Amino acid sequence: MSVLESLIDAVTYAALRTKLAWLTHKVHAHAETVNRLAAEVDDTAEQMQDASETMKALAVDTATVAEFADAALTMTGAREAAGAYTAAADSASAAADAAKSTTENDHGGIADAVDTSPVEMAEAAFYTQQ
Repeated sequence: MSVLESLIDAVTYAALRTKLAWLTHKVHAHAETVNRLAAEVDDTAEQMQDASETMKALAVDTATVAEFADAALTMTGAREAAGAYTAAADSASAAADAAKSTTENDHGGIADAVDTSPVEMAEAAFYTQQ
């Protein structure tokens, strides 16, 4: 189910809050995964570079040293890409938090009033403006 389908499914404010809480949690979980993987890529890039330098110091043949240096360079590129992806994941987390807060701030009072009202709500059609 897409995010849009999920939100369309939320026909009540309570359901919308539940959906937004769930989606916000998922975005944060994915952002944490991205951050963890970016750190692992960073560690691997450093290890590859260290291995290349160690082999060079031990006078290992230049072809092998070059292969490790190339791998380190590739991992460094992956690390930079992971950094950009991490920034995007952080932005998505902030946007999810903002959407959740905006929904609660804009509609929370209405929901509280409806929940505490001693009068039953009319059918939705009654409240539409024409």
